[in-house]
Amino acid sequence: MMLLWEGLIQGLLGVWTIARVVIPLMIVLEIAQANGLLQRLNRVLAKLFRWIGLSEEGAFPVVVAIFFGLTFGSGVIISYLEEGKVTEQETRIIGVFIALCHALVEDTAIFMAVGVPIVFLLVPRLAAAYVCCWGLSRVLQWRVQNSPAVNQNT
Repeated sequence: MMLLWEGLIQGLLGVWTIARVVIPLMIVLEIAQANGLLQRLNRVLAKLFRWIGLSEEGAFPVVVAIFFGLTFGSGVIISYLEEGKVTEQETRIIGVFIALCHALVEDTAIFMAVGVPIVFLLVPRLAAAYVCCWGLSRVLQWRVQNSPAVNQNT
């Protein structure tokens, strides 16, 4: 019975550690979204995402997923795809990028709170995401250029 009580206490302490980071972070992010700060940040970051084949519109779901997480980012992707703001090719690149880098801000803040160095949290995920997405964008471009529909029109 003592072991069960100790486990409950440790679990609650872990939840408290996470809540101390996530709740203020979510409040700040909601304020940033309401004031258009995410859109301005997107304009700056979109330049970095052009390298992997994303337009400014395609970069926005990635920026949202990095800050708000996978669920919210996925909602933005679905809405952007339905509205025609992103292509299917961009959607694939976005999906791969956010699969590797979703909730980057949240995860980093949580793991830093327990003592993990920031370089071990950011560099591997960002590097993997950029390399994978760069490769994917090249493969998708090659497929488009070598598809029979393109070759028949030339």
